[in-house]
Amino acid sequence: MPLEPVIEEIVKKGQQRVSEIKSEAEKEVEKIVVEAEEKAKEILKKARDTAENEVERLRKQEISSINLEMKREELNRRKEVLEAVYEKLVEKVKSMDKEEKKKLMEKLLKANEKEGYRVYSNKEDEEIVKSISKMEYAGNIECIGGVVLESADGQFRINLTFDEMLSTLFESKMKEVSEILFK
Repeated sequence: MPLEPVIEEIVKKGQQRVSEIKSEAEKEVEKIVVEAEEKAKEILKKARDTAENEVERLRKQEISSINLEMKREELNRRKEVLEAVYEKLVEKVKSMDKEEKKKLMEKLLKANEKEGYRVYSNKEDEEIVKSISKMEYAGNIECIGGVVLESADGQFRINLTFDEMLSTLFESKMKEVSEILFK
């Protein structure tokens, strides 16, 4: 029976070795699990940081978009007010009394009358123009008042209509008008 103690010793050493291998494997598994948890935490932190950065970027973009829309809306309202002011100005000129209109037309024609030119006006002002101008009356044009002077050959035109003067004046003074209205 001397073989039995040897077998027992081999079995015992085998079990001890299995135990050691198991213990090493458990330690290795534990190490791998800890590393995996750390890596998962790192990945989660990076994902959270990326998401937070994206949220902040989107928030800033949305605020910029809203600010831009508000500015656009404000500019549209200002434009509407300026257009209303212009329309009131046009209405005021349209409703000018005949004497005032005649004086204004006399000044325009005296300052710009040219020999060899003909004159146009709207139908309403035709008689006034004929009575104060020495130039040939060439016909009616569509305007709220004023005149257009044209050379005999038609190459040169001087637009002295109230429409043109109001438009030019308003465009050149729009900044000043805007500053007064929107202080």
